[in-house]
Amino acid sequence: MNNLFLNPTLISIFVAGVFLIVALLYLCLHRNSRQSTMPDKFEELYRKISEDIKYSVTPKFVELSLGVNDLVDLAVEVWRMEQRVAKSALSLPENQLKGLENSIQKLKRYLEKYDIQIVDYKDTKYNDGLNLDILSVEKDPTLPEPRVKETVEPTIMCKGQVVRKAKIILLSNH
Repeated sequence: MNNLFLNPTLISIFVAGVFLIVALLYLCLHRNSRQSTMPDKFEELYRKISEDIKYSVTPKFVELSLGVNDLVDLAVEVWRMEQRVAKSALSLPENQLKGLENSIQKLKRYLEKYDIQIVDYKDTKYNDGLNLDILSVEKDPTLPEPRVKETVEPTIMCKGQVVRKAKIILLSNH
């Protein structure tokens, strides 16, 4: 048993291990003291890559302030007004219809100033990649591909990112 501890190979491995630990400690301490005076190029690269990864992995939804949330609600209501005016267009006198349409367009331009878009998917081809909440599915075996039958609430986008998903009724061939 005593021969095992006096084995020259084990002693040299032990000395090499101790040397390696001391060298690593020295490098870590030296690197930390150097960082405080001058930024490390690898550390900068690491930070940049970390930020890129963080933004590519984070969800594509934006956290909004209360004022912007109010604008999002306004956008949904403008869309609803537009839908109601379109449904009752035949029963309204022409001058009232034009007045309502002009007011809706002004409200839409106001929203566009804040980079808010309203997206209605009605009668468009459905694709699994679309960021939509499906409220119900109706079957139609004559369709070649699924389509959005009705938009119950539109998608609202702010600065190109979805802030509220559309709610739709899907017409499917399955």
